[in-house]
Amino acid sequence: MEREILKLEEQIVAAILSSDVEVLDQLLHDQLVFVNHLGMALSKEQDLTPHITGDLKIAGLVASDHQLQVFGDTCVVVVTKDIKGSYLNQPFENKLKFTRIWKLFNGNWKVIAASSVPLHVA
Repeated sequence: MEREILKLEEQIVAAILSSDVEVLDQLLHDQLVFVNHLGMALSKEQDLTPHITGDLKIAGLVASDHQLQVFGDTCVVVVTKDIKGSYLNQPFENKLKFTRIWKLFNGNWKVIAASSVPLHVA
């Protein structure tokens, strides 16, 4: 099961990098709750919109320090990500700690909740 989740994590990263909304739509639950690095609670639609409009462009994403914990049909993934890109043509570079909660629905894993917290390196 852990290998399957790690493979899905790779798919979601690839989809974010390429703004592949079709793959993101498949991997995110329709009732997704995502708390972003600014503390805003976003729905699936709100999370996908910048990918659809092209307002968000990710130029680089490096994941490290993966931690995985399985609880039956639910899995918690914690990962650090260095992200570079632009939002509304404004460049950004962030180091964030992501938590994603995956749940199994009829044989398919979906992200039901996620959050990102900025990491400040002194």
